[in-house]
Order: sequence, then structure tokens, then C-alpha cells
Amino acid sequence: MLYRHALAEYCPRILRSLVYKKLYKQLREEYTLCADDFNGKNILVVGPANTVHNDLLFIDKSKIDIVVRMKNGIHTSIDLWNEDSLRCDVLFHSFRSGSQPVTIEDLNHAGVKLIIHRTLKKSSFLDTLLAEKKFGDVAQIKIIPYERYSYLTENLGGYAPSTGMVCADFFLNTPFSSLTFVGFTFFSTRYVPGYNDKISSDEDALSTVKDAGHHSPSHEAHLIRDLVCDAKRSGKDVYLSESMQQAMDKISAS
Repeated sequence: MLYRHALAEYCPRILRSLVYKKLYKQLREEYTLCADDFNGKNILVVGPANTVHNDLLFIDKSKIDIVVRMKNGIHTSIDLWNEDSLRCDVLFHSFRSGSQPVTIEDLNHAGVKLIIHRTLKKSSFLDTLLAEKKFGDVAQIKIIPYERYSYLTENLGGYAPSTGMVCADFFLNTPFSSLTFVGFTFFSTRYVPGYNDKISSDEDALSTVKDAGHHSPSHEAHLIRDLVCDAKRSGKDVYLSESMQQAMDKISAS
């Protein structure tokens, strides 16, 4: 374990390509997030849209086994949950400069036991190993293989999948008991306070993501709609908050 961490941290730049390819090939299976780990679980996926508090009014938290959040969501308090206001059992995060820093204290405070490190490309696996070195004593570090990101990009018209898209795609393909989504509006509303306060309006939220050109809200809405329909047809219990459904319907109608 220490050997792989040392390689990730101290590998000379000229050897990085060789090292990350070899480590990824050797360790990919060990670090891949397993769908069967969520067998029979009641899962709540909490997105960052400012609709999240209203969405949660209709959710019975006592029936939830696993709370999933993304990136700055670990710093976002949900007052409805009182002492569990920061609860986050599973965290999807890239640990890049665009997000607020995460500390071991943050993970412990929120109760994070599993981190899924965002790996858009194979070379990101070295960052996964560095994240494990930093946080591995308090949480498991897993990945969704970068090949899945490539698959999603292909199905999103060439756009990179957002963290929420990656999260939804994974959990919709697990053998869960129930799966609930709140706080997702496909960038059509501003973020919940504390997540990204630079975005001050609904218009800013949508224009920011469109101007960046990395993600496509419309492609993601259509793909998630198809994934949800497939899951429901197979008999799975999937619930989308009213605000998420409305945002999806609006995009589909345009």
C-alpha cells in the first residue's frame, strides 16, 4: 500500500504515463466501486440545487440507509436533519481546486465512510492513490472506472458527465431497495447556500455551465430520464423529487 502511494506522489514527470498505466491495470479491479455493496439498501442522493430543502420535506429520513452527496455538499448543512445536518455516508468528489478543501475532520463530522474519486481519465488514478494516502484511515477510496466516463461522454453527445450524472448512472444500476433523488434541477436553479455562493441566481447557474462548455444539462436530463425509465420498467423503486421531474420535463419539451 505504501509503495503505490509513494509512486503516485514521487514519480518523476517523465515516467508518469508509464506508472499510471501500469498501476491502473494492476489495481483497477481492487479500487472499482461494487454495485452489489448496495444490495437491498434505501439510498438517498442529495444534489446541490436550492430546491433541496423543499424536496426533503417529503422524505422520511428514518427509512434511509445511505445518504450520498457530491463535492461541496459535504459542507452544506440541511437544517431539517438537526444533529445530522451534514450527514454524508458516501461522497463523490474530484478534490480539484474548484471545490472547497476537504479535511479528515470534515469527513468525520459528516460521517463519510466511502469516497468515490472522480477519474475522468486514466491518469487521474494517481490522484486517487494520493486521496487514499490522505483520507484512507477514515474512509474507503473507490473509483468508477474511466471507461465508464468514456461511455457516458459518448452518450452525452461528447460532453463530459457531471458528478451528478456519474452518480445517478452508477446507483441506477445497483440492486437497491429504493433510490431517491433530491436537489437536482439540471443546472436550472442556483445552488443551495454554502455550496457555491458565487452563483447568485438561476440564470447564473445555467449560463455558467453552458459558457464553460464541459457539461450539457439537456443531454444529461434526457439520459437520466431514459435510465430512470429503464429502472422502473425492471421493477425498481425510483423516486425523483417534483422539482427534478419538472426540470426534466421542461428540458424534454424544449
